[in-house]
Amino acid sequence: MGSEFGALTINPANFGTSNSPYVSLGTVTGTVLGASNNGVFAVYTDTLHTPNQAYVINLTNANAPATTALNITAADVAAFSPDGLKTYIMGGPAGTSLYIYSTLQSLQGPITLAGPARAAGFSPNSAFGFVAEGGSSPNVTAFATCNNQVAATLPLPASPILMQVLPNVHIDGHDSYGYPIPDGIHILVLDSTGFDILTANITAPASGTLCPQGLSFSSNDPLRAAQRIELGQGTIQPLNFFASPDGTQLYVVNNSSSTILAYNTIAGAVVGGIELVNDPNPLSADATIDTGFILVAGSDGMLHQVSTSLTGADLFQIPFPNLPNYLNPFCTAFSGSGACVLNAIAVKP
Repeated sequence: MGSEFGALTINPANFGTSNSPYVSLGTVTGTVLGASNNGVFAVYTDTLHTPNQAYVINLTNANAPATTALNITAADVAAFSPDGLKTYIMGGPAGTSLYIYSTLQSLQGPITLAGPARAAGFSPNSAFGFVAEGGSSPNVTAFATCNNQVAATLPLPASPILMQVLPNVHIDGHDSYGYPIPDGIHILVLDSTGFDILTANITAPASGTLCPQGLSFSSNDPLRAAQRIELGQGTIQPLNFFASPDGTQLYVVNNSSSTILAYNTIAGAVVGGIELVNDPNPLSADATIDTGFILVAGSDGMLHQVSTSLTGADLFQIPFPNLPNYLNPFCTAFSGSGACVLNAIAVKP
C-alpha cells in the first residue's frame, strides 16, 4: 500500500498480535500499479513528486524489501509476465511510452505506442505481451518478450478500458453476430458498451532460431478481425470484469450500478445480474481464480462476498471496525476520524 507520504508492505496475519503487520519501504512513495503472480514483486508509481518515479519492490526477503527506482514519468499501467521475468510499465506525458523491466537486464525503452496504454497482459507461456491502446486509433499490440519487437497489431472499434488474457481454452457459444469463437489464446477487451474477443495462435520459432515464436490472430467473423460481444446496456463505467474458467460466463462490475452483469456466450446475451445488498456503488472488485466468488468494496463501507453459483447471491457483507488492540488497529486509533473507506481489493490464490 502506498500514498504521497510513504509506502508499506502488509502482513495481514499479524493484525491483532504483538507483531507489527507493516514493513516500511523507506523513501518509496506512490500507489501500487500491480503485483506479480507469486507476490514477490510489485510496482509503485509516484506521479506527484518531481521527478516522477516508478519503483519495483522485491520481497524475496519480506523483512528487508529491495527497491529499484526507475525514472518513468506518469506511470499508470503495469503488468507482470506469468514467469516473473518481464514487467511492462507504461506511462510518459501522453501515456504512450512502454518500458520493460527485468531483473536479468537493464531497463528497456521507451518504446513509443500508437496511443495511450489502457491495460496490459501476457500470453500464458510468457512469450508475448499484449498492450491495449486507446486514442484515435485504438488497438491491441503484441510484443515478443524475447526481443521486445512488435509481433502483431489488431485494431479495435472503440477505446479499451480493461483487458484480460485467458488460457488456450475452447469457448462454447458465439459472438453478437452469430459467429463461433475459434480456439486459441483469447484476449478479452472491454470498452464502454461491450467486449472484443481477440484470438491469438502461437507457433514454434522459425527453423534454426529460438526467438521469436510466431503469433497470428484469427477470427470467424469475415468482417471483423476482433469478434464483438455487445452487452446491450448502453454506456457503462466498468471497474473490473471476470471470466469463468471455460470462458462462457463474463461478469462485469459497473461503478454506476449495484448489479453485477452476467453475460453468457452460449445464450449470446446478458442472462441476469447479481444484486449487491444495500444497493451500494462498487468502488473496487476482484475475484477468486475460479470465479466462484467476486469480492466487491462498496460505497456502504462493506466488503461484499458474492457467489456466482446458480443465479448468484451477495452472501456476506463484512464491516471493518478497528481491532481491539488500539496499538495495532485496522484503520485508526482515533474514533473521531471516521470509518474506513475501502477502495482497493486484490485476491490472490
